[in-house]
Amino acid sequence: MIWDSIRGHGERVEWFRRTLRRGRLSHAYVFAGPDGIGKRLFARTLAQCLFCQRHTNAELLACGECSACKQVLAGSHPDLHEVGRLKGKSELTIEVFLGPIENRLREGLCYDLSRLPMNADRKIAIIDDASAMNTESANAFLKTLEEPQPHALIVLIADNLEALLPTIRSRCQTVRFDPLPSRDVAELLVQLDLERIPDPVEAAALAELSGGSLAVATQLLDPGLRELRDALYQQLAGEFDSVVLAEKLNSGIEAIGGDATKQRGNARWLIRFGLEFFRTAALHLSDQPEGTVIPAAMSFARRFDARSPEDFEFVMSLFERMAETEHHIESNVSVPRCVEILCEDLGRMLRPARR
Repeated sequence: MIWDSIRGHGERVEWFRRTLRRGRLSHAYVFAGPDGIGKRLFARTLAQCLFCQRHTNAELLACGECSACKQVLAGSHPDLHEVGRLKGKSELTIEVFLGPIENRLREGLCYDLSRLPMNADRKIAIIDDASAMNTESANAFLKTLEEPQPHALIVLIADNLEALLPTIRSRCQTVRFDPLPSRDVAELLVQLDLERIPDPVEAAALAELSGGSLAVATQLLDPGLRELRDALYQQLAGEFDSVVLAEKLNSGIEAIGGDATKQRGNARWLIRFGLEFFRTAALHLSDQPEGTVIPAAMSFARRFDARSPEDFEFVMSLFERMAETEHHIESNVSVPRCVEILCEDLGRMLRPARR
């Protein structure tokens, strides 16, 4: 079935099906939730079901074989309008809605929605990156929401609901999408058949760190990030050298590249790798080994006595020290200095614990 490809959002499918059976479909929705959890795919699948020529709207199904389904899948359906930020733009600008200045009001999404459908009984608009609307574009689009066309359905995709103007939110019905279960993220990573996924165990480890977002899990496939993670795990599980590790981590963050914001983001991932390492070790000591399997963390945990509350508390103190660095990085403290001090403190804490 068409909805089988949608992971983790079965309740939303049934909610829309009930809504259609009751004839209560709204003219505008905001699909709100973190990036990379399937909101856009859900919106496109919804559009395909509503356009499908072999199923009624109330069924909320799509055959995948009729001309309408094929057009949606090919991105060529004349009544489906998908827009987002223009190339090179950090905001969703007014040109998207009203057209370029030389052809203002004769192009753009608002113009497209004002026209009658060509092949279907309605037009459907999917607005990606809706959270990135600036004030000018939001105000331009507001008129379309205030005076909706009876043949138009509008879906706004928003990663940050609060970034939308209250006047936009108040004219749309909000549908909240939850992060995906880690198991679904791991399975999707494997299904992508990416060369950078070596096995399901690796996929599970990335999924646990992803926060339920396939987009985040895919970002974590960056070879530079994985090298940083492996360097950290190797040191924690072996003979810890704080100076060597600090130099390796800081040079690795710099080598990955990017501006200061991206480097700070990569440093946060490094800290989360450490948090996951110590969390896994603590779970092993408490005889609760569910979740991610990190061989290095399991090896580290075997140095301690699972029956000793003191050993468990020590591992948790390492976790807490790692969490302090995450807070410092979030507070815009120098990343290299944060890494150096963290490595120094971990080395001091681990020295008497080596067995």
